[in-house]
Amino acid sequence: MACLLDELSRADNSQVNGFVKRAVDIEHSADNIAHEIVKQLNLTFVTPFDREDIYNLADNLDDIVDLIENVVHNLAIYQTDPRQKLLADFSRIILADGKAVLTLTEMLKTQKYSDDFKALILKIHFLEDDGDRVYLDFMKALFEKETDPIAIIKLKSLAGELEDVVDKFQKVSNVLENILVKSQ
Repeated sequence: MACLLDELSRADNSQVNGFVKRAVDIEHSADNIAHEIVKQLNLTFVTPFDREDIYNLADNLDDIVDLIENVVHNLAIYQTDPRQKLLADFSRIILADGKAVLTLTEMLKTQKYSDDFKALILKIHFLEDDGDRVYLDFMKALFEKETDPIAIIKLKSLAGELEDVVDKFQKVSNVLENILVKSQ
């Protein structure tokens, strides 16, 4: 979904509806995976990590997919040009977050809290700080330059949704860190 958002940031208005369909397909696939994880948790007597932590991780990852899908839908609903700096800046952060979380989840297999693991946790926290900066800079510029109240409402909403995605990645990194710390 992060890759789709990054691609969308370079698309034009005529392509947005195609991205909406792709986002819906990805979201449905993610829901199926989340349901399968819950099913497997209910069938498994002994899990490699705390059952509740696995559920929490799956739930938060699913939330990220849902939040990004909402952004894509709202770009279409608001008829907002996806090729604006706001989306490009956030998609860069979200793509980096997605890659870091993917690597972190792969590193769970080792069940070791390594320096590389800690570095990725810190990277996600720095990316969240970067997201806060992008959000605040955008909001300042929006209220200084934009005079159309409808445009302000639309862009303020999108900026908030994008910032929520970045915040959720930090929450996922906290869950991953907690899982690994508990397994030590």
